[in-house]
Amino acid sequence: MAFIFLILFSSLVFAGPCGPHEIYVREQWIKAYTKSDGTKVSAHSRDAHCRELTSFNYFQDSTKQKFKGIKTTIKKWTMEERKIIEDHLEKLPSWLKKYKLTQILRGDVGGNALNPAAAIPFTKTLIIFDQFFKAPNKLDILIHELSHIALHNIDPQLAIKFTTLSGWILEGNKRPVPPQKVIMPDSANSVGEDFANQIEIFHSNPEKLLQFNPQTFHLIQELIKREEAPK
Repeated sequence: MAFIFLILFSSLVFAGPCGPHEIYVREQWIKAYTKSDGTKVSAHSRDAHCRELTSFNYFQDSTKQKFKGIKTTIKKWTMEERKIIEDHLEKLPSWLKKYKLTQILRGDVGGNALNPAAAIPFTKTLIIFDQFFKAPNKLDILIHELSHIALHNIDPQLAIKFTTLSGWILEGNKRPVPPQKVIMPDSANSVGEDFANQIEIFHSNPEKLLQFNPQTFHLIQELIKREEAPK
């Protein structure tokens, strides 16, 4: 099962997810350097690992992160925009609210003028685009984006079970084949998008999800029960 999990989330290079208050740090090549005390450190590879967050839900006007597949210009927050985001983050379901964010950034567009937001799961970063503030379903959007983050932190067995119950076909080390029937068109893009869409609909229109796929509906109920249980 761990092998299948690595196929689903090929960016992970070790078994076991990071916790809700941790971020994933990729394997890095460290160049040789000299410490302040004169000690010489040889070039070496630093293994991938989870690092505990030191600050939560921090609004930033700039970032050093490099984004793959997201074309946006980061700009400054206004006080009004921050208040809108803060108010809606407080309304998140309790199981998603525990996934604290390292950075909340304000982008202009995300490569698509209709894209309201994006999440970077491994660094627990949320990017809010112009379209978000025009959307009537702001809470649904945040639930969707936090679900992308949650998927990389939940029990891998549940992630795999969701994948199979949703109809994805897993064949060896190949890219998962999407179901013939999906709840939203872009659900066919990836398991992560399908998961985020189903979580969003579970909270906004549970009857719709129950009718579409009772099995994933009940699995999500089980997931939330586990996530809300005292640790």
